[in-house]
Amino acid sequence: MMSLLERAGRVAARCRAFYAARTPGHFLINVHFPVETPAIPPLNAFDLDHQLTEWLDHNLAAVRPVWAAKAGLDDDTLPSICPRFGIAEHSAWLGSEVHLQETTCLPVPMLATPADLDRLTLNVETRWYRIMRDSYAYLHSRADGSFFISVRGTMTPMDIANALRGDALFSDFLTDPAFAHRLMGFLVAAICWYYDQILEWADDVAAGRIFMYHSSWMGPRTIGHMSNDAAMLCSPKIYDTFGFPYERRITQCYAAVLYHVHNQKLHFAPRVAQLPNLKLLEVTNDPKTPPAIEDLPRVLAATGAANLMLYGTSDQVRAHIGELTSRNVFLDVTCRDRADAEDIIAFVRARSRPLI
Repeated sequence: MMSLLERAGRVAARCRAFYAARTPGHFLINVHFPVETPAIPPLNAFDLDHQLTEWLDHNLAAVRPVWAAKAGLDDDTLPSICPRFGIAEHSAWLGSEVHLQETTCLPVPMLATPADLDRLTLNVETRWYRIMRDSYAYLHSRADGSFFISVRGTMTPMDIANALRGDALFSDFLTDPAFAHRLMGFLVAAICWYYDQILEWADDVAAGRIFMYHSSWMGPRTIGHMSNDAAMLCSPKIYDTFGFPYERRITQCYAAVLYHVHNQKLHFAPRVAQLPNLKLLEVTNDPKTPPAIEDLPRVLAATGAANLMLYGTSDQVRAHIGELTSRNVFLDVTCRDRADAEDIIAFVRARSRPLI
């Protein structure tokens, strides 16, 4: 069996070819199948100021059996972990409070009025900046050569603004657009400041990084994942005014972009697909919405020529692989068992244009 570093080189070589491809029909793949793992206790049962390392140890223990079960499978992922508490850590590093829940955490808005924007600073001593920094440092201390430390990701200015301002932001777009623009401008610089530190905290792997969203490799100076769930609640015009211009300013500063959207609301996705340096557009499957892989005409029409990351079962991939050859696609596949995972990897490799 290959060493982890040898495997990383093999995965990185396929991924480099995938993201450099100028023709469609290339596929990457991540497989999942049922594995018995220890339960992670509820997040809100922990005092993170005193039990942070205990929480991280539970997460590390829960993922190790998955890595062991996948050993020897030649998909396009690598064993990796990063600090992951929920939603709020994407914005709380600016100083907001956080509500811990069982499996996630939610931000508490801190901009009660537009005047509160002047309180925002970039400060390495905020509680959640320290939690994320110290979590990365602790995971590095547990490194034993069997896994990598990955990139947690970030949110776009509109999404973080929604966390900081709450739903008042949607009124601001209409009643105080000058404030909304000022907030977005501040967040462009803030996001780049914070995200560049996450890149430094994560492992350098074959001159790139491993990303939480797909446990796979992307090249140097990649930003991802980026999300703008707030845009799901707005018209395309609002996104075009307060979302896209500021996201473009961020993505122009990076060599590659991994962006996350929901398949329930794709009305702003055609504009997202025009962002500079977009290398992978992940389309999440939402409840009460047909899976993207079974709704390909709508998904393909809404996403320009972007490389896509799509989810499906092994049977769905087998049924729809022919429809996917018009794009380059990273397939995240749920399998019945390891044998099914081995089969679908071989199936996808046989139908992909060569990557190495």
